[in-house]
Amino acid sequence: MKLNDVIKDCITLKLDGRATDGAIQVFGGNFLSEQKPVLPIQVRDRETLLWMMQGADDVHIYVASGVFHFNALYKPADRFPAARIYYLKTENLLDVGSVGVVLERNGLTLKPIDDAGFSKLIDDRDYPQRFSTWRQERDSETRSFEGLFNGRRKNTAVDRAIWLSSNGKCLVCGAETNRVSTTTVQGGSGLIIGLQLCSTHEAEAQEQSTLLNYVAKHLGGMVMFDNFQQVSASEAQELACEALKTELDCTVEKVQDQTITARRPSGVAVIVRYVSPMNYAYNVQAPDGTNLSRIDSANHHKVPYGPDHLHPDLRKSKRKIVESSFTYGNVGMDVKLIRKMILDAETELMGSSE
Repeated sequence: MKLNDVIKDCITLKLDGRATDGAIQVFGGNFLSEQKPVLPIQVRDRETLLWMMQGADDVHIYVASGVFHFNALYKPADRFPAARIYYLKTENLLDVGSVGVVLERNGLTLKPIDDAGFSKLIDDRDYPQRFSTWRQERDSETRSFEGLFNGRRKNTAVDRAIWLSSNGKCLVCGAETNRVSTTTVQGGSGLIIGLQLCSTHEAEAQEQSTLLNYVAKHLGGMVMFDNFQQVSASEAQELACEALKTELDCTVEKVQDQTITARRPSGVAVIVRYVSPMNYAYNVQAPDGTNLSRIDSANHHKVPYGPDHLHPDLRKSKRKIVESSFTYGNVGMDVKLIRKMILDAETELMGSSE
């Protein structure tokens, strides 16, 4: 998600500069650091700069290392510790004059600002304390989402995350909530997006094609997956077979009803049972058919992130040991953890044969 795309959508919706900056704050927390008291956003054209200058807390020209920056500055907010600066930059004096003329025609006269004045505007002296307070509040708000992301980053194809901050309130209606809703966008790797909805709007969202489309419709944004169609069980089986062959070096031996049997060159078998993303299992078996480990979605264990869970060792003495698997019920997405189960099984079998 690029911040300029957010600005573009807001302008399309005729949101003014301050409302657009509010939308940027929803996404912008993902880009903050303790070392930078400013969130700089280089806009794409003069029209966008002009739009953001309407409603800015301060507009000015800032010169650094011979580069002229035309800045629309929004000061730190109660729930956002850094200033946001929307800017165009140029080293060409002719461009400076040209941009200045456009701005003056729209009632904006920009004065140059020095380092001391810039420092005062962004209030960088107090930024470390503001950031620390904000970080603590954000950590409390996103703790469960961070845990989910870390688990999925470890076990699945997910490698990135975005948190849409609504300060502990439902993103749709503003009611206080501690619930977290997520969706994952897959394209080679996976991007998990987290946000907060109250129980009413979370239930409504579950009836829609995608969570992002539901939120977009309520907030007046662009619907990104309007033609989304749920993958059928047969299509999911085909995709699973392909992932077993290409990602896990398996030979698919049999596909019967809802079950796929595949085998590694070592003789270790992977049994995939798929009914739906809410009803699936992956079993790793020794060549003689002994169950060694399993992932499944049955809701019969108390795990922090469930019901999907992993039995890392199905030997009698360790059968009751379970942990959150963080899996999706999609072999292509879950291949990282399945691969680990296979390699653990092969290592154990190799050791027992020596």
